[in-house]
Amino acid sequence: MRPMKPLGTVDSSFLLIENRTMPMHTGGLLLFSYPEGAHEEWLHEAFTANDDPDTVQYPFNQKLAWPLRRLGLPHWVTDHDLDTHYHVRHSALPKPGRYREMFSLVSRLHSTRLHRDRPLWEAHVIEGVEDNRFALYVKTHHSMIDGVGAMRMLRACLSADPNERDMPAPWNTPRARPESNGSATSGNVIAAATGALGGVLKFASAVRDRGEHGMMAPFQTPLTMLNRRVTGSRRFVAQSWSLPRIKKVAKTLNATVNDIVLAMSGGALRRYLIDQGALPDQPLTAMTPVSFRAADAEVEGNSFSVMFATLATEIGDPLDRLRAIQNSMGEAKRVFKSMNSAAIPIFTSIIALPIVLPHLLRLSGRTRPTFNVTVSNVPGPREKLYWNGAPLEGMYPLSIVTQGQALNITVTSVADSLDFGIIACRRSVPSAQRLIDHLEEALVELEQSASTI
Repeated sequence: MRPMKPLGTVDSSFLLIENRTMPMHTGGLLLFSYPEGAHEEWLHEAFTANDDPDTVQYPFNQKLAWPLRRLGLPHWVTDHDLDTHYHVRHSALPKPGRYREMFSLVSRLHSTRLHRDRPLWEAHVIEGVEDNRFALYVKTHHSMIDGVGAMRMLRACLSADPNERDMPAPWNTPRARPESNGSATSGNVIAAATGALGGVLKFASAVRDRGEHGMMAPFQTPLTMLNRRVTGSRRFVAQSWSLPRIKKVAKTLNATVNDIVLAMSGGALRRYLIDQGALPDQPLTAMTPVSFRAADAEVEGNSFSVMFATLATEIGDPLDRLRAIQNSMGEAKRVFKSMNSAAIPIFTSIIALPIVLPHLLRLSGRTRPTFNVTVSNVPGPREKLYWNGAPLEGMYPLSIVTQGQALNITVTSVADSLDFGIIACRRSVPSAQRLIDHLEEALVELEQSASTI
């Protein structure tokens, strides 16, 4: 029997700042083709086989316990009355089942909060998708797991073998948990705190000496239409791009794939804000989460820090914009390389304070934003994958919209595809679907720049 596991500071903050207009869960939309020869009842039978609540695996069988009538910090306990029929739900799209209708359904599903008295997850099986496809949308609270951990969970239930069968759903997939290496010694704690303090000082120094497009910090950003108060209603749009295509551009321009993702995002936001008559003179700042989760670490909880980088949206030339983004990210990376893995969580708690505090005080969206937009790149599986013979055709991430940050762009890679998931407040970011076209236009601009080199 597992002991009660307390939530960490970062995990608890996601619960403390959550409200009706700001649900703090992330999600993933997995798109599959039916396996060859699947009969009419195949999908129903495949998920009915995962109905037994006793087979639900950690951490999907955990719920929150709040001591002192919710005055104390919560911890995880096993839910012995777990109802799989509550957590796993089935939906069907009306014909012809276009992606537009699928994204509309997922937008509504992503807008509702998870029930605090139950394990903090839901799964929705969606059938009737065009081209003989079905989808699985899974959402989990950010206090339960971060993006990299969620990706590992989803990867664990998939197989590179198209002939493998009797595979469990994500919530029924067993996960090995490494043995604890014991409590931290006082010397380790002091060393970590010293390393974190050194990181903070280097962060402050890099911000002070950043030049035109160097290290960014919270509140060094303009107030834009993306930084308003948000409603609880969401709009989700998604698209896939060829990963070899993006890698080719990156190689020619001496950049990383993440550099190209940020440059595409900066170019798309520049075009979008020009269309809205709302492009500021100052560059937009992106907050980019960075995982420091070890390869063999437990999947639950949060193990990430944050960087701040310019998107150089005031620059019209795509290549100049890319170079400005690279310079800004380079400064941030140098700060992180100066710290060890024990110091980074302490550093993160310090740096995150100006982000979390306005939410706790209910001031977000009413004051100068800490940053303009989140752009996150979560590495995914590199090989073609299947679930019980059903080929995985796309894995689209859904993240969080908060007060003052009405737009979130998250990207993941699957085999030879780079899948963008864009989540936005429906009211604050009108016509969010146009960002998909603008991302393509920004990539074409970079390709044109690469062709001249």
